[in-house]
Amino acid sequence: MAERERYHLEMNRRRRTGYRVKCSFSKYFARLVAAFITLFIVLTASASTRPHYGSTAHILIQHRINSLDPQVETEYQGDRDKISRLVFETLTQIDAQGRVQPHLINSWQSEAALRVWQFQLRLANFQDGTAVTSTVVVASLKTMSPEWKFTIYSRQTFTIETPTPSPHLPELLSLPKFAIVKRLSDTTLVGTGPYKVSQWQPGEHALFTANDDYWGGRPYPDAIEVQMDASLREHLLERNLGHDHAALLGLDQVRALEQTSQNVILSRPAELLVVLFLQPDQATRGGKKPIDPRMREAIADTINRPAISNVLFQKRAASATALLPQWLTGYEFMFPDKLDPEQAHKLRNQAGTLAPVSLAYDFSDPVSKMVAERIAVDAHEAGITVQPVGDAHINTKSGRKASTADAVLLRLPLKALDVSAALAGMADDLDLSPETLATMVSAGRPDELFAAERKVLEDFRVIPVAHLSQALWLNNTTHNWQQLANGGWNLDQMWVEGR
Repeated sequence: MAERERYHLEMNRRRRTGYRVKCSFSKYFARLVAAFITLFIVLTASASTRPHYGSTAHILIQHRINSLDPQVETEYQGDRDKISRLVFETLTQIDAQGRVQPHLINSWQSEAALRVWQFQLRLANFQDGTAVTSTVVVASLKTMSPEWKFTIYSRQTFTIETPTPSPHLPELLSLPKFAIVKRLSDTTLVGTGPYKVSQWQPGEHALFTANDDYWGGRPYPDAIEVQMDASLREHLLERNLGHDHAALLGLDQVRALEQTSQNVILSRPAELLVVLFLQPDQATRGGKKPIDPRMREAIADTINRPAISNVLFQKRAASATALLPQWLTGYEFMFPDKLDPEQAHKLRNQAGTLAPVSLAYDFSDPVSKMVAERIAVDAHEAGITVQPVGDAHINTKSGRKASTADAVLLRLPLKALDVSAALAGMADDLDLSPETLATMVSAGRPDELFAAERKVLEDFRVIPVAHLSQALWLNNTTHNWQQLANGGWNLDQMWVEGR
């Protein structure tokens, strides 16, 4: 009996031990399978998000761009510069931290007086296969700066001599207008950039294909397609970009996407919204009577900048009392915002005029229309009549010269993340005098740049209103698209999923 019990006990022990072994093996096998599945998922996900070559990036721009030539004035220059950089490059560039870096050049040096600068070109080719040489580069730069003296020393070396000391010449050469353009006899424009122009329908459509021989390495997308004058109505209604990869938004369109999971990126407040009075203080023969400087100052005193920035723009803008924003210069706070309707009323009385002041704005821009109307309301409280009027041609210097308005409301891009280059770019857009521009170019220290900017604003012909953010809508299939603080694009590492 005892032996039988011992037998049953032993058999039960063996069965339990075998069960534990089977269970342990089953658990081990299950864990191994789970580990392989997890590894497969991770590798698959990694492969799907790893940068890869191919596909076409589709970009929507709501404005019409009629010329890619960076040396030709066109409307909506900020949008034009974003896409022309795909084709045309500058000798230097300003990085995201505001530091000047070599681009089409390897190095530079200057004499002690800062008037003569020597530049050494890097080895690179134009998109037609010809080499980038000093001869071609100098020919391109002469178009925009005939007052500079150029000397070619070798195939890769040349100098620029400026009329006055130019301590920030390398920074200035990063401006879009100094992009290097090779002009062929059939008027074809050739650049050195990562993309070549394959199709160009002015104001409508453009297709840029990858430059396989680009000196900086082939870009990831096979092509970039840009649709201009694009309507975003359907996209905004559906809260989806569909097959498009990126779209430039107006600030009035951002709110519709705020409560969604859409990827909307805002730059820092950079674009300048500014009132520019067109007539000089001295009347010209056959010209319009200039606006009294006291009336200009009175209008400046009525503008409620905080209300425009915080209410109209829902805090997507900052009050502007200077041409350049505080985050870039560090000195804008020294330009006071003197909202003073009572003082404005006194100045209007001193000017002794009740004539209305016409203020033209871009008729196709709802943001400018909204601000122009707000300026008129603010001025009315001080007894000043401002008449907003839509105009189709105020965004070019030639259009403004032909305008019959007293003043225009402009949106000017911040063209560089360097103070000296950005200020020179603003001066060019505002068509300031050559003497004023020369003062800005020769300014070496921050206090000199501040003084040059203050000089521009002291007669109230130029009245800053707000610094606006740039809005970019990206599809989730778009990767590594870098929007700079001023709204510019860095697409060096950009790639997209899909076809």
